Amino acid sequence: MKEFDERIAALKAEYEQRLAEKEAENALLRQNKKAAEERARAQAKQYEDYLNEYISVKLFKDNDRYRDDVYVAVNGQNCIIKRGEWVKVKRKFALVLDASEIQDMRTAELIEGEQKKFVWA
Repeated sequence: MKEFDERIAALKAEYEQRLAEKEAENALLRQNKKAAEERARAQAKQYEDYLNEYISVKLFKDNDRYRDDVYVAVNGQNCIIKRGEWVKVKRKFALVLDASEIQDMRTAELIEGEQKKFVWA
């Protein structure tokens, strides 16, 4: 019976040691997760601050197609940008304008390429 009690005590000690190791491991994982979440929040804030910085833009203006002010919307926020004048807008609106201009250029290139395929004699 004494051997049995000693074996039980040894198993209990081993179990408690493993439990303590697991608890320490879990505490470390929680700490790492919290640190990662804090870094992610800091990066998101930094990116949000970057997008909300004001920058100057000037949109092309003529007396034909490009004479009206431009309405720009990003995630429910919007602004109207006056053409032909330097105006300060948040960077996120300027990035949308840049993306739109790039898309217009790609569309024009695609149309030109398709027209070259069909040369009329």
